[in-house]
Amino acid sequence: MTSVTVYSDGARVVRTARVNVSGSQAVEFPPLHSAVDTSSLRVEAQGAEVTRVEWRTSTPEALPTAEARQLVAELERFEEQLTQIRTERSAYLTQLDSLKQARPDPSANEAPKLDASGWKASTDFVEAATARAQTKVRELTWREETLIRDRAQRREEARQTVGASLRERLQVVATVSGQGAATLTLTYFAQGARWYPAYELRLEPESNRVEVAFAGRVSQETGEDWEDAALTLSTALPSSFTPAPQLATWKIGQRERFIPTPAPVPDSWRGPPAPTPPPPLAPGEDTRLRERLSTLLGQPPAPVAQTPPLAQQSQQSPRPSSPGKSTIVGTVVDAETKRPLMDVVVTVTSPSLQGEQVVVTDARGQYRIPELPPGIYAMRFDREAFRPFSRSEIQLRLERTIRVNVEMLPDSLSEAIAVTARPPTIDVGSSSTGIHIESGYVVDSLGAGSPGRGTPMFPELPPVNVPVGLEPPAGWRRPSLDSRLPASLAGGQALSFPAQRRETVRSGQGERRVPLFTETWPVQVERELFPALTANAFLVAQLRSPSKQVLPGGEAQLFVGADPSGQAQLKLVSPGEPFTLPLGIDPAVRPVRNVRLVTSEKGFISKDDVTEYAVTLEVANPYPFPLSVRLHDQWPLRYDKNVEVKLVSTEPFAEQDADKGTLEWRLSIPPSSKREVTFRYTVSHPKNWRLQQRQ
Repeated sequence: MTSVTVYSDGARVVRTARVNVSGSQAVEFPPLHSAVDTSSLRVEAQGAEVTRVEWRTSTPEALPTAEARQLVAELERFEEQLTQIRTERSAYLTQLDSLKQARPDPSANEAPKLDASGWKASTDFVEAATARAQTKVRELTWREETLIRDRAQRREEARQTVGASLRERLQVVATVSGQGAATLTLTYFAQGARWYPAYELRLEPESNRVEVAFAGRVSQETGEDWEDAALTLSTALPSSFTPAPQLATWKIGQRERFIPTPAPVPDSWRGPPAPTPPPPLAPGEDTRLRERLSTLLGQPPAPVAQTPPLAQQSQQSPRPSSPGKSTIVGTVVDAETKRPLMDVVVTVTSPSLQGEQVVVTDARGQYRIPELPPGIYAMRFDREAFRPFSRSEIQLRLERTIRVNVEMLPDSLSEAIAVTARPPTIDVGSSSTGIHIESGYVVDSLGAGSPGRGTPMFPELPPVNVPVGLEPPAGWRRPSLDSRLPASLAGGQALSFPAQRRETVRSGQGERRVPLFTETWPVQVERELFPALTANAFLVAQLRSPSKQVLPGGEAQLFVGADPSGQAQLKLVSPGEPFTLPLGIDPAVRPVRNVRLVTSEKGFISKDDVTEYAVTLEVANPYPFPLSVRLHDQWPLRYDKNVEVKLVSTEPFAEQDADKGTLEWRLSIPPSSKREVTFRYTVSHPKNWRLQQRQ
């Protein structure tokens, strides 16, 4: 494994092999996990030429039969013991409920049915039986927990020893030609990987410098371990594969009022019929052991039929598995949430097809209908709680694979929605621009207003690519992503961050922190204080980004020296962009706030109470260097015409916002000293009023 590029929803893996080539020969790569996207498989060569790439799904490792039998016996014994313990514990719990109901209640109003001597005997019996049952329940619970622990440990050992034999594998074979040493590179995309940006900001107060350490929290469940690979973490969305359009054939003859019209020409021959598939083998001991082990290990049973033949894969486009046959593939999503829909029944019919073919979408909403003869097809998509969707006049040519993606509307949508065409999509991770125009759209657009309204001028045109500008077309929707993923935190920018060293990330083993870069920035740090609200001093720095690269947003752990000072959420920052850098809390600086008030009366006939508030704020500098401080406080504003509030004085002078009632002082406190600021305001209101405040 040479390198791995990790995206928000997957990873692109590059493997390298060195071989000696003599003429034309087949090179077989080590098996890959079956979750690999086969359309992303690419093989390149240096020192040789790649002429063909083939792949097949298989189970390469033989199942150790004797060890599998022992594992099945042990795991089944665990299940039997757990079932027996749970049944026995359930019986004792039922007995405890019965004893609770049978316990005599001397406080009841009913006349006692037992004499005095019977009360003690009854109570002793119930208490003894309850104690025995409770002891047995505790013992059975402990045994159950121990068995569950032992079963989990044995399951993990079983996965390590025979788990690989139960998983499907992808076998890739490349045909290369040349002479001498050659280097082959296999590239593919795998689902089940992700990363999250993470920062560590460490402030050194004496030097006024901040160490910025940027890393990525990487985890993956692709089924293969990334051993000693060069990691690159990317914020891009990998582009998807789009096949080039095919031109139709034109034939011109003689006819009255001739209008040139391109039309599809049916093939004059058909390929040989597909060979009759061999009858399925009767399940032998190997198959039964695999199915039983998969069930006991909590894995979905993997089909272990005859190994299918190699399916030839072109470097540019997928090819069907049988000569003369074609394939329809696609993805079905919810039109409202854009999430994949599983268990959608897809039915295809055609005059060239005997009967109909039915498949069901998988967990990713994908389906594949192979072995189809060329012709005109109709498709229907059905799923409970969704409106049926039909599509006709789908032309399938010889030895082609076409994609038909569908968005299904939920039944809960009551309004009528007329869908005229599939909304065009733009891949934000690709540098190319274009939209996909379907044949029906071209027919409707060019047929209107042409001679013979209602008759399409250019029927059954194949898809074409029409270039568009930078402005997204109408109907385009921005991809919906989790706000924590790097593709969201980077604001749509495609950023790449190579790891500082080669890394190992194992499948299903949790997150690994991958260091990306470390920088040191000079900063002018201020302490922001809000004594009326909290005694904490917040460290902030106003600066222009000194980094030479764009920094995505992400969670940041904050430190002052070696001491943790808090957490923060950073936003996307470009080089030279001004921003506020949070640096946590300085525990050494603690402001003190004191309030002194004096109440008096004024007026001759109607008396008013006048209260003067004198607020004193004191900040001490414990450091041997000057301290820059921004001190915030406020005076109240009135919302009743009978109440009068007046700011009398501030010492020293403070910046004032009369609309919000806020005060702000910018102070520089000398080393090992303290500063004091004061402000005074008065509140006047009719005598004996009960004042209240509101935000």
